[in-house]
Amino acid sequence: MIGRWIMEIMVLWICYGAYMAVLVHRKGPVGAIFFYPPVMQERVIELGLMSRETMKKRRAFAHLLLLGWMLVVPFFLMVYINHANSYWDYFWQYYVMFISAEFFDWLFIDTIWVALSDWWIIPGTEDLNHTWHSVEIKKWKWIRLFPVAVPIAAIVAGLYWLVTLI
Repeated sequence: MIGRWIMEIMVLWICYGAYMAVLVHRKGPVGAIFFYPPVMQERVIELGLMSRETMKKRRAFAHLLLLGWMLVVPFFLMVYINHANSYWDYFWQYYVMFISAEFFDWLFIDTIWVALSDWWIIPGTEDLNHTWHSVEIKKWKWIRLFPVAVPIAAIVAGLYWLVTLI
């Protein structure tokens, strides 16, 4: 059972990695500029690397894609693999999956790939690195999500429970 949960978490991590790859595959870090602080976004617009309209479209696409995979993949895992059938089953499993996906985002994406590598540095913005390119900025992100994940899991569990009743 523990092995299955580990495999399911790995599936979520692969989905999260694929999600990030989709966002940056054409434009590199500029393709995900909406994740940066506003001061960085403004600099990228000033440099002509992306327009405000394109950034809004990319942000909307990114949120839609994130919402899609963070709802569909866990639902499939819970219903068809784990055979969850109660609100409580959906709640605690989604909570664990959400926290696990956010752990991957915090450790591998934000800390190792973003804060500890130079790949995400956009030429012309080096003077703004202190606003986002630091392990110190990223270090508490995951811990702060533990209480935030409770209402998210409650809402998603309710949605899953209602869908399975239909």
